[in-house]
Amino acid sequence: MARRRSTRGTRPVDPVRVESGVGVLELQPDRARPGGRLLLIDGLAHGYVDLDDPTHLELDYVARIGAALEVLVPRGAEADVLHLGGGAFSLPRFLASTRPGVRQTVVERSGAVVRLAEKHLRLRRGPGLKVLQADGRRVVGEGADDAFDLVLGDAFVGTETPEPMATAAFAAQVARVLRPGGRYLLNTVDQPPWPFAAEQASHLRGAFAHVLAFGGRDVVRGRHAGNVLFLASDAPLPREALARRIAGGAHPAEIVPAERLAGWG
Repeated sequence: MARRRSTRGTRPVDPVRVESGVGVLELQPDRARPGGRLLLIDGLAHGYVDLDDPTHLELDYVARIGAALEVLVPRGAEADVLHLGGGAFSLPRFLASTRPGVRQTVVERSGAVVRLAEKHLRLRRGPGLKVLQADGRRVVGEGADDAFDLVLGDAFVGTETPEPMATAAFAAQVARVLRPGGRYLLNTVDQPPWPFAAEQASHLRGAFAHVLAFGGRDVVRGRHAGNVLFLASDAPLPREALARRIAGGAHPAEIVPAERLAGWG
């Protein structure tokens, strides 16, 4: 476990607050980590970055996505990744710092969020990182066939996936822009008895031959609401390797049992 760095002698950083079309954006400094910044939108956490350490993934669901990426995008590999949702841009920063051969496109609908990240979170575009202020559904719908190796769906309005990106038609479009063997990693939020997760499981099964879900243990076991992560592909998924990878760390997770996932669909 990483040791918390001392803040003694560190100059205090003031919070940032911006009114925007998607709500009130706030950046809160983390007093325990001098480079830590928490992004809030209307009071809800939408991202966290450590400006000094892009490999540090503070939020539990982001850490679980990062653990999954260790299996899905091996270090040293080249790949084309499409992010639907930018937020604090923690995952693009993580991939850029650990996998310089990965080419990333990030779609973020809010210009205010992009400008905040550029001004305060050191977001820098370049040959390996393209940022589009656009609607994710439109970008995917107009995208070329077989363009990406991984699509990461992490777009939210509050705690909900935007309705146009939560349909069977959208899942089919994601499948179209993925290369053979490509993967769709989708982040959702739900609560027992999992009505939204069931709907997404059904949509993904209609578009992909292989689907699994995973999340925090208390969430997966139906004890409380939280993030449910789906992984889908036209090719068999690395279930055992993924299960081993997500089982450890500060935010352990587990795969939803196949029989429960079948019940969701």
